[in-house]
Amino acid sequence: MRPQITVKGIVLSSSMVGDYDKRVVILTKERGKITAFARGVRRPKSMLMAVCQPLNYGQFVIYESYDAYTLISGQIEEYFMDVKEDLDKVCYGSYFCEVIDYLTVEGNCDKDVINLLYISFKALVKHTQSYELIRRIFEFKILALDGEAIHCFSCVKCNDGKELVGFNSIAGGMVCEKCFRELMGSIRISQSSIYTIQYIISSPIEKLYTFNVSEEVLNELKMIGNRYFPMHVDKKFKSLEILDTLS
Repeated sequence: MRPQITVKGIVLSSSMVGDYDKRVVILTKERGKITAFARGVRRPKSMLMAVCQPLNYGQFVIYESYDAYTLISGQIEEYFMDVKEDLDKVCYGSYFCEVIDYLTVEGNCDKDVINLLYISFKALVKHTQSYELIRRIFEFKILALDGEAIHCFSCVKCNDGKELVGFNSIAGGMVCEKCFRELMGSIRISQSSIYTIQYIISSPIEKLYTFNVSEEVLNELKMIGNRYFPMHVDKKFKSLEILDTLS
């Protein structure tokens, strides 16, 4: 057996394997995304059942075999019970986990990604912003961290720094007045919405959930997100399907 390793991270998902074991996907700071197997988790008196719950944040003791990790124990620092006990919050939290699980590869993860997930959970707990705004901030930022940021600081077509007036999903960003007239499918949006997206893309993680927007701006962020995000994340997420049935 190889030496045990202690990692810090967030449980993205867990699923049953056989009668007693669980397969756990953990986003860690030290080793990126890993898959670990929790043996005997459903046996009486197993201490791993509570450790393996999705959304848990803490330290996990694992060891690496030739083809997989095995979860030995864990010390949870944040259970995020306020999120888990509210249906809307748990759906959004699960959605964030699903997106990150889809976008990250095994053994690789930028530390900003795990920090984004953690403070997004915190934003759901505080609920000083609407869930819709939290979702859009998360979506724009995770795409930026994944190298797919909206082109928003100059015109996506002519790259001119003139005043931006609209958004074109096919071109992938903001457009100036001249290009707005030339590009089919462009939609005119407010300067406040453009500034908000610029702020999300450029701000450090810890500053993301510190503002609110008007209903008009939120509707525009939603419209832009609904057009842009699916072009870069081609997957249906179960948590969003549940949210759609609740709305």
